Amino acid sequence: MRTVPRRILIVRPSAFGDVCRTVPLLWSLRKSFPEAVIDWVVEDVWAPAVAEHPAIDRVVSFPKRTFRSIWRSPRVALQAARWLWALRARKYDLVIDAQGLARSGLMSWITGAPVRVVGDSCREFSWLGANRRVSSPRGSHVVDSMLQLAAAVGANPAADMRLAVPSADVEWWNGERKWRGIDGPLVVFATANGWAGKRWIPTRWQQLLQIIAPDLSRHGIHDVVWIGAPGEEDQVAWNQGCESLPTPLRSHNLSGLTSVGGTMAVVKSASLVVALDSAPAHLAIGLGVPVVALYGATDPNTDGPYQAQEWCAHGGRGFKLDRHDYRSATKGGEMMARISVEEVATLIRKRLLLGAES
Repeated sequence: MRTVPRRILIVRPSAFGDVCRTVPLLWSLRKSFPEAVIDWVVEDVWAPAVAEHPAIDRVVSFPKRTFRSIWRSPRVALQAARWLWALRARKYDLVIDAQGLARSGLMSWITGAPVRVVGDSCREFSWLGANRRVSSPRGSHVVDSMLQLAAAVGANPAADMRLAVPSADVEWWNGERKWRGIDGPLVVFATANGWAGKRWIPTRWQQLLQIIAPDLSRHGIHDVVWIGAPGEEDQVAWNQGCESLPTPLRSHNLSGLTSVGGTMAVVKSASLVVALDSAPAHLAIGLGVPVVALYGATDPNTDGPYQAQEWCAHGGRGFKLDRHDYRSATKGGEMMARISVEEVATLIRKRLLLGAES
């Protein structure tokens, strides 16, 4: 852009992990255009992830679940029309569609901003809502693609993943830790996933804890915290194997009990996060916490925790990966099954050792 933008809108409504990976775009814009007003359209359920971010001026909460009934409810249709009109009334001069889907393309177009940018990986005809398309090198990491968008509008790309945990959630977790008797270092396990093709064999989590228990104890870690979204409680209960947890490790099952901000607070307090291909892996990077991640049908080089791909066990290595392979419980599950317990244990040991040395 030749002129400095005064009012900027980022459109990245979902999902949790993708919102985390878009934060470098926000930082790049803020550092390059310090006087600009920067707003962000984000789905209401994920809004706490950026609500208190120092680089943002205003979160535009998108009630996706409410708007799903737009076609059968005149009342909801009117509500959606008012929401879109309010978006247009903000008079943005730069809109960046960082989602690249039909609904984000519509939001971008409806603003009427003179400059509306989208990446060349956009789908669902979302490019119709933009007037500029930005190319990224083939095989680019998602975060690097976000930085390409920043560069295309005249910002200096800043690979800054830092997130801000809502203060109320920090306070909640401090009280919860005291109540649970967690007074030392802890490790977070994020073992659940909405996609069956991204899950590890449940018994392997139990085997992993048996193997690494001495290593955790050696590093002063005696508390294991299990997290999962509402609806994933059964997965976590099966995976954690509380009854067989080796002494002196203590198990704390928080699945279904934490809000988005609460999950951020829990992750922020950890000495290590062990996660599947899911939001907690990206949260860990944004909160400065060491991570070990398990990837199957998704390539860590393009979608893994940014600049931490070396800490990913990749069961899909050697496969010709398709964008939708993870949606197949059979094919994705086959790749996840190739990840051995010893491979993950080795990564955890190395990560703990590196943390102790730093």
